[in-house]
Amino acid sequence: MIERFVCAGSLNVDLIFPVDRLPEEHEKLRCPEAYLAYGGAAANTAYWLARLGRPVAMLGCVGDDAFGAQAVAALTEAGVDTQWVQSVRNSLTGMAAVFANPRSKRMVTSGGANAYFDPSAVDGDLFGPGVHLHVATSLRHIAMPLFRLAKERGASVSCDLDEGPDAEMTPWLDWVFINHSDLRRWTGADDPQAARRHLAPHTVLVVTQGNKGAVALGPAEEAVHRVFPSAVVD
Repeated sequence: MIERFVCAGSLNVDLIFPVDRLPEEHEKLRCPEAYLAYGGAAANTAYWLARLGRPVAMLGCVGDDAFGAQAVAALTEAGVDTQWVQSVRNSLTGMAAVFANPRSKRMVTSGGANAYFDPSAVDGDLFGPGVHLHVATSLRHIAMPLFRLAKERGASVSCDLDEGPDAEMTPWLDWVFINHSDLRRWTGADDPQAARRHLAPHTVLVVTQGNKGAVALGPAEEAVHRVFPSAVVD
């Protein structure tokens, strides 16, 4: 049973522009208003685990700037343990510019300070049996030391990577989360069964499939979760 979560990886600010369409070349497209939100795949996971009442710590790095301070404060306010979040002066906090409309979205991201997280500064006592490490960064100089440290201390490990885990990562993973678009880019096919053959025999693959729900494939069984009707507010 998982008693505590540790999320490692991206911690960003999102600048969101609601638009009806993307701008043409050299066009200055105007929208009525823009929004500032806090994001990053790892930080989002930590935030919602905290909102669900689960103990969770965040491992990440921000710049020594107002965006970084605000992003960390938002996690702390939600109940995330942010004592392991690092800060650097040589890079700005990671950010994303999001152009969104009711039909789709387009994003431009800059990892910024995320790349400077130092895994050697993490106390190994953070991990142990009953702890689960979830990594949402494909930067191997960050991910691999954390995988090794967590597994050596008896923790379980999962990842959520846009491009899927590489061959060096896969032996360490108990769970792999990925959406169906990234699955296609990772393996060249939209086939969860085929994709699981890229993983270690013990690994559970979870693929989110939009309005088709999600599928989880383990060593001996498969579970399908359908979507349920909901009123979208954001």
